[in-house]
Amino acid sequence: MSETIPIFPLNTVLFPGALLPLRIFEPRYRQMLERCLAANRRFGVALIKSGEEVGASASPYEMGTVARIERVDEENRGSIPIIARGVERFRIVSLNYSLPYLVADVTLLEEVVDEAAERAAAHAREEASRYIRLLLAVRGEWRRQLELPNDPLKLLYFLSTVLLGLSGETRQRILEAEPVSNRLKVAGGALREAAGELEKTVMRAGPGDYRSVFGAN
Repeated sequence: MSETIPIFPLNTVLFPGALLPLRIFEPRYRQMLERCLAANRRFGVALIKSGEEVGASASPYEMGTVARIERVDEENRGSIPIIARGVERFRIVSLNYSLPYLVADVTLLEEVVDEAAERAAAHAREEASRYIRLLLAVRGEWRRQLELPNDPLKLLYFLSTVLLGLSGETRQRILEAEPVSNRLKVAGGALREAAGELEKTVMRAGPGDYRSVFGAN
């Protein structure tokens, strides 16, 4: 399925299911917002490949996520706060630079939950649990009970919040992986690497803290 949507190039990666707060202040994006509100409230979010987020034109990665505007607040100090939610991934077919803001013809991508997705989800849950435990320990917010979704797609949506601390390039690599089982594998691998770095931090904090993270005596 194809669609023509405005594109918002950003220094972040939006995943389906995730919320995205934005403050719209540039005239071109105010114009884009007006168009979205007058139509279907949808626009595309794509990680910037080259260029700047503010000012001059930016070139985005080929794959991004459709965002639907859920809330628009009153203008405050020259900017309009909005909240959008990721809906579905897309691949850019062609770009139109003739308007003040970027517009693209995109192909909307279906989620292919393959047979290996359940097994990949189990491994990703393990890596996510370890990463979250370490992250909470570093922040002094340790709690023992963690509830992660079992459904592969719901787990991916959950991981979109967990993955906020990773680099844009890493998050983009996860977004682009196909099918769902591979996306979960890439996400699990990225979380394993991130957990390894956090583990070094926890170990430097002292053996007592380290044992508490893993439930050791």
